[in-house]
Amino acid sequence: MDKNTYINILSDTLVKKCKVLDYLIEITLKQEDFIDQETLDLDAFEQTLSEKEKLIEQLNQLDEGFERIYEHVSEEISKNKLEHKDQILFLQELIKQVSEKSVNLQIAEVENKGKLEIYFSARKKEIRNFKISSQTASNYYKNMANQYHGESYFLDKKK
Repeated sequence: MDKNTYINILSDTLVKKCKVLDYLIEITLKQEDFIDQETLDLDAFEQTLSEKEKLIEQLNQLDEGFERIYEHVSEEISKNKLEHKDQILFLQELIKQVSEKSVNLQIAEVENKGKLEIYFSARKKEIRNFKISSQTASNYYKNMANQYHGESYFLDKKK
């Protein structure tokens, strides 16, 4: 295969990676919307997680393919920089876009993680409070049930 074809495959791979990263960012923003709602729709949120898992798998495949192809052309690109100048500049621009999108995605993920931790912490507190209230009510009813309900006793002051 021609080295130019390999370089074109590299650029196609980077373009695909940009699109996948765009989808990931979109889903991450959708997750943020779910988290910001008063009641978190766990089913919808879980669906976004499975979508993200598939996209991350695609990213990993694209990365592996990119690395394998780059091994074939790296020497050619290094030797003939002037001949492939336009292609190299295009690849550099795509790599810059991929890096920026990756950073933006990581920032959004960190923000979502923090919001989720706050959400789950609040839910834990609610559950703990409910459990304590439930135990208190249960103990009260047990205590009331175990009290002696026999006849009243009167003390006779006469001897």
